[in-house]
Amino acid sequence: MSRTAPLHPFTVLALAAAVVATTTAAGRWWLSATVLLGCVLLAVRARRGRRLAGIAAAILLPAWGSQLLIHGLVDRTGSHVLAAAGPLRITTEGLATAGQLGLRTAVLVVAGLLCTLLIDRHDLVAAVDLSGAPPQLGYLVAATLSLLPRLAERQRAIGEAQALRGAAAGAGPAGWWRRIRLCSVPLVLFALQDAADRSAHLAARGFPAAGPHTRLRSVPDSAAQRRLRRAALACIVIGPLAVLAPEWMAAA
Repeated sequence: MSRTAPLHPFTVLALAAAVVATTTAAGRWWLSATVLLGCVLLAVRARRGRRLAGIAAAILLPAWGSQLLIHGLVDRTGSHVLAAAGPLRITTEGLATAGQLGLRTAVLVVAGLLCTLLIDRHDLVAAVDLSGAPPQLGYLVAATLSLLPRLAERQRAIGEAQALRGAAAGAGPAGWWRRIRLCSVPLVLFALQDAADRSAHLAARGFPAAGPHTRLRSVPDSAAQRRLRRAALACIVIGPLAVLAPEWMAAA
């Protein structure tokens, strides 16, 4: 059963896309903060708050660091200098730009992660299959969603096997690069072998199937949700235009 029941997976994705598009176009810090707070509250209500925070922090901290370095420490356009030391120059305008871009990035990352945590991947695959899309698309979605956990599990197994046979990677950048190299080759070989096995099984079963076939999983949908999805898709285009049109008119 989907964690977002009774919402259809496409409804969740459409709403997230509309919110991200409008928030990014608006570029207002208070709107981005409100969206982030709403995402956190939804994750906490679904008991996914800790996981959302952990994954989002792992993605956003490096992104925020790079934006702070580019805009906050080496800004050359700002006039209000807070501190300067050699090539480093901290300005109010640079910090504001870094903060604004950081909030936009956070909205995109957190909203996307929230969708992945709330939507049941089996419901998503079934929804793609029921939508009338080409069966190859449904298989691509299913294979991608199932391959990532398999790769993570395989990576843990490879790391444990290397630790048992004493393949120490060492410390520092050299050790990090050695760990990447020792894991990447087996993972790539595993992915290629998995693709070859899947293609043989699919060919033996005559994929894609011709004619009607029985679907073992259904995803509840309603006319109200279909209307909501159409409205959300319209907001993806209309929302940014409504936000940016006054600025364009003022600039003209």
